[in-house]
Amino acid sequence: MNKGEWVLRIRQLGMVLSFVGLMGVLVAGCGQGTSGGHAADENKAGQDTTAQGGAGDQTVHIGYVNWAEDVAVSNLWKAILEDKGYQVQLTALDAGPLFVGLSQGGLDVFLDTWLPYTHKNYMDRYGSQLEDLGQWYQGQAKIGLVVPKSVDVSSIDQLNAHASEFHGQIVGIDAGAGEMQVAKKALDAYGLKLNLVSGSEASMLSALQRAETNHQPIVVTLWSPHWAFAKWDLKYLDDPKGIFGKAEEIHAEANKQWAQSHPELVKWFSNFKLTDQQLGELEMDVNQSDDKLAGARKWMEDHRDLVNQWPS
Repeated sequence: MNKGEWVLRIRQLGMVLSFVGLMGVLVAGCGQGTSGGHAADENKAGQDTTAQGGAGDQTVHIGYVNWAEDVAVSNLWKAILEDKGYQVQLTALDAGPLFVGLSQGGLDVFLDTWLPYTHKNYMDRYGSQLEDLGQWYQGQAKIGLVVPKSVDVSSIDQLNAHASEFHGQIVGIDAGAGEMQVAKKALDAYGLKLNLVSGSEASMLSALQRAETNHQPIVVTLWSPHWAFAKWDLKYLDDPKGIFGKAEEIHAEANKQWAQSHPELVKWFSNFKLTDQQLGELEMDVNQSDDKLAGARKWMEDHRDLVNQWPS
């Protein structure tokens, strides 16, 4: 089976997962034959991948989730690798199907694994098929529930008393995200009467933008690093029960078999390091550009000395 077919299967699996909402579908769906409207594009990508040493060995399949930092660094690595003569296929997926594809070889690399808490369930299930390429984000990663600083709520355990102000809901991101799984645990642990509304990072940010523009209260699932904290005055709600865990690390993960056959690329990814300021600048360049790859290339040219240290 070529990687184009794998990507198609994983994407369709993502739609099934969103509809059914059961992790068991992840396993069942992987072995079923599929076809769809994207087959021509995905098969073209798959034809670039052949036996090691052939022309297809120059194709790298990077899976990403539509989170600000993941979009930014995935496009950055597409730019870097293309300059080195590789072809790069970027595939956007929810976290659950992405880890399936990464573990079973449909994808090669994922740059946004949060450890040890957020993606623990996925790593427990699929980690034995993955190769950890190291922590690349040099700041402290964090997840939690976030509100505008103007909101007179400071802790998660105060939310029920203000539920009507938030229209009885917490605005979340994609249902398969590790952060959403933790948020569901928080609802149970604190006995929250608010509904956790799933969507996407884009829809969550749109809701946050509307609330900020209209000076209305809102509570969202958010994380650091994220450019939203530079754009708006936001604060994390205290988490006295510690449900969202402590500060985390962001790692790159690769399919283990792919990593074993691509030691040079493994070294390049392992050399990759960004500070909080560097990542924030990259996110802003990518977010402000109509062409995400062009935004990543702009940042890359502005930081050429740093970028040149990684593929060495």
